[in-house]
Formats: sequence, structure tokens, C-alpha cells
Amino acid sequence: MTDPRPARRAITNHVPVHLVEAFHQAVDEFFAQARSGSTAGQRAAEVRAQDHDRGLDSLVQLLELTDADTDQAGIVARFLAGLYNGHDFPFDLTDLRRLDDDLFEHCLAVLRLDNRAKAEVHKYFPDGEARFQRMIADWNLNNLPPPEPAPVEGERYQVKYETHGNAPGYRDFTLYVSFTDDPDRQRPVALCFSAQDSEEIGRAIVGIHRDAWRDTDGPIDKREGENRPLWIDRDTY
Repeated sequence: MTDPRPARRAITNHVPVHLVEAFHQAVDEFFAQARSGSTAGQRAAEVRAQDHDRGLDSLVQLLELTDADTDQAGIVARFLAGLYNGHDFPFDLTDLRRLDDDLFEHCLAVLRLDNRAKAEVHKYFPDGEARFQRMIADWNLNNLPPPEPAPVEGERYQVKYETHGNAPGYRDFTLYVSFTDDPDRQRPVALCFSAQDSEEIGRAIVGIHRDAWRDTDGPIDKREGENRPLWIDRDTY
């Protein structure tokens, strides 16, 4: 028959005589708290256990999402591949800003799980190695082009607007642009601006357009048939 009592370990301490009474009092308080589950260590262990459970649930949901054919599923696939093997599949954390709020929170939960890892992420699943390898193959992550060179200080690059993103309720602004005059840079890059910078950039852009249209003939780069846009006459700026 199995002994239901928890395993025990003998601990010996040498306490100065004048502190013996205080030591016994501290020990009695410790066991009283331990029996009620109220020690700091127990509370921390419970929080870690809850984080672990939430992380596992989030990991399952994220891995299932990678079976979908969407941009967000692709970001999640690259995120999970980065946790699986960060050397071969480096992940740009700024891509997390492009996720819906719930997916972003799931990623954070998985990061917390991996921070106190009891196993590598793929080992939480039966045949996890094969499952992650299949995800990597499905998203062609093994054949992604090498990282593109970083912009060179002092160089001027011609770029094209692709899209923009922001977190609802915040004024921070992310602008996605692609290089149009540099064959070594094929993928869009994300430019992230603070609320203050976004306002200053908006004012600067409107001001440049207003100045260009003040000339009777309009801007030098005006297209045939192009008229003065209405938005630059608004009093917003």
C-alpha cells in the first residue's frame, strides 16, 4: 500500500541559543502557513502552474491555427518555428504587432511557458517533432530567402507604401514599405512611429503637399489631369 504522506527530508540547523525561541516560532508559523497553502513560495508555485496550463492551451490553439491559409497563421507558424529552433528560423518580434489581440495574448502565454520550459515546445505533443517539421514544410520555412541587408546609414532609398497597422486605442503607428530601387531588398519592412512622431510626420506631409500646390501650375511631378486634392485644404493641420 502506498504511503499517502508526502516525502519528507530532515533538515538540521545550528541556531544561536538566544534565537532558539524565535526560530521555533518561525518554524511553527511556516508549517501553519504551509498547511493553509498561504506561503509565498506556494502562491508563486500556483501562479506558475496556472501560467503553465494557460501556456499549454495557447500552444495547442496556435499550432492548430497554422493549418489555416492566412497571413496571421503564417506569422504564428514562424513564431512557433522560432521557439522550436531559433537558430534556423529567427523570428522578428515586431511581427507580433500584426496579430489580432487574442493571438498576441496566446503568443505571450507560450513565451511564458517556454521561459520556464519543462520541455521543448514540440515535445508537448505526441509525435511533436514530425508535427513541427510538417508545419515548417507546409509554410516553406526551410526555403525562405536569407535575411536581407540592413539599410546603410546615409543612403537614400526609394520605397513604396504597402500597408499600415496600429493597436486599437493607441496612437502608435506602423508603416509597411517595400524598396523599389534595391534588388537586394525584396521584402517589406516595418517602420514604427510613436504617437508624437506620427503627428509630426502627418503635419510635415500635409505641409509639403500644400506648398507644392501653391504654384499656379501645380507640383512639378503632377500627373496629367490631376487636380488639387481636397484633403490638403482642410483645417485639420
